[in-house]
Amino acid sequence: MKKPATPGEYKRLPNHLLKPDGTIHRYTEPLHVAAEMDELFNWIQDSLPHRHLAIVSAVAHYNFVRIHPFDDGNGRGARILMNLMLIKNHYAPAIIKMEQRRAYLETLALADEGNLGPFAELVARSLLGTQQMILQDINENKK
Repeated sequence: MKKPATPGEYKRLPNHLLKPDGTIHRYTEPLHVAAEMDELFNWIQDSLPHRHLAIVSAVAHYNFVRIHPFDDGNGRGARILMNLMLIKNHYAPAIIKMEQRRAYLETLALADEGNLGPFAELVARSLLGTQQMILQDINENKK
C-alpha cells in the first residue's frame, strides 16, 4: 500500500511487510513506537557500562529494525545507530556489505524468533572485516 511518508516523525500508520511466502511480518504498531523507542534508548544507556559494545550495538540495531519506527529508512537508520555507537566509542564502523545481504536478512529473521546470536556474530564479523580493510589500506600505503 502506498502512503505518504512523514520524514523525521515516527510512523502514523502500520508498516507491516508482506513476505515472499505470503505471510505478513508485523512491526510495532504506531501507538507503541514512542514508548518502545524510549525503552530501547534506556536499554542502550543501561547496557553500555556492562556489556561489550559490539553486542550492545548489534542488539540496538536489531531492536530498531524490529520496532520499524519510521515510514522509510529503518534499515539504514538501524545501521547508522549501530555505527554511531561504535564510532563514538573509538571503534571502526561495522560495514555490512551487499554480498552479506542474504545472511543479514536471515540472521534478522532468526533474531525475530528469539535467537540474536547469529545476528550479533554477523555484526562482529563485519566489524572485524572493516578493521582488516583499514589495516590492509594502511599496509598498502606504506609501500
